[in-house]
Amino acid sequence: MKNIAIFASGSGTNAENIYRFFDRGNRIAVSLVIYDRKDAGVAERMRQYGVETVYIPGSVWRERPQEILNLLMLKNIDLVVLAGFLRMVPDVITSAYAGRILNIHPSLLPAYGGKGMYGHHVHQAVIANRETKSGVTVHYVTPECDGGEILMQQEVSITPDDTPETLEAKIHPVEYDIYPRAIVAALSRLDNAPAIPTSQQPDDNAPSPDAPTVYVQADATTPPPVPRSGRTAAEEWADALHIQYTPGQQPPAYHSNPELPPAPAGAPNQPAGARYTAPGVNPADMPPTNLVWAVIVTVLCCTIPGIVAIIMSSKVSSRYYAGDIEGAKRASTAVEWWVIISFILGILSATLYLPISLLFN
Repeated sequence: MKNIAIFASGSGTNAENIYRFFDRGNRIAVSLVIYDRKDAGVAERMRQYGVETVYIPGSVWRERPQEILNLLMLKNIDLVVLAGFLRMVPDVITSAYAGRILNIHPSLLPAYGGKGMYGHHVHQAVIANRETKSGVTVHYVTPECDGGEILMQQEVSITPDDTPETLEAKIHPVEYDIYPRAIVAALSRLDNAPAIPTSQQPDDNAPSPDAPTVYVQADATTPPPVPRSGRTAAEEWADALHIQYTPGQQPPAYHSNPELPPAPAGAPNQPAGARYTAPGVNPADMPPTNLVWAVIVTVLCCTIPGIVAIIMSSKVSSRYYAGDIEGAKRASTAVEWWVIISFILGILSATLYLPISLLFN
């Protein structure tokens, strides 16, 4: 299991996106969210998922950053991800977690980076300079503001009619798409060159309770080796997480929920009995299957239309999880009609049985 800690200062939409992206897997987890503003919306947003959230005031970041580092190590954090975090990470943390801290910036670095360049300020500067393109950059965090190695970038076109607000609206979906993929890429590097925790010992080799934990750093500038299978390390790691690593597209999830349709043939590294969920599908939004009503009318009213209703009911979930949202809605509506037909036929058969039987007897 790889553990992620998220540093945030605002509402936490990026943090939630990262959590939901990896939530179905079993190899990576958002284990900790640290925020530096008491009223930051990220706290409530992430608590609803059961993620541990910790408020650390500015005084601790400035005067006692070692306490934050100790917390990260106590939680066995492998990667730190900044998501709308409006504070420079203390040097003691960037040093101990060199090559293990990511940040996302709403421009094509090195352009429009540095002190004071964040959020809406970036978009205002880009529009004021009449740029024709902007984008999103995921980079490693170093003591230099926005100066770490660029891990991944994605461009966004700017039209003459764009404003800072419309540019921001274009940028947000790209952030949601690129950040999880960059996290997979960063973790694949660590998987090939993991840091090894050791303890500093005095000269006499006697254990020292006050000795801090230090890390032998992975070389974050060296690309991961290509596995013998011929695929990149990022692809191998994505398979281990049961997700499909496709740049520019949110990958589907593979898991063992028997209520979901089977994974498509040839799915990469598909585990036995795996099931497939199409991208963008949220089980909470699925149309009602009306299965209970279908069973009731089958038993009490009319068998044949009831059986048809049950069959159509099963198609609601299968089509929805395959990404056919409209097909799922049509199937749900069809179930309702077959339930009504079965109910009407059941009433007619019950009310007409007596007079018809008397007529022919």
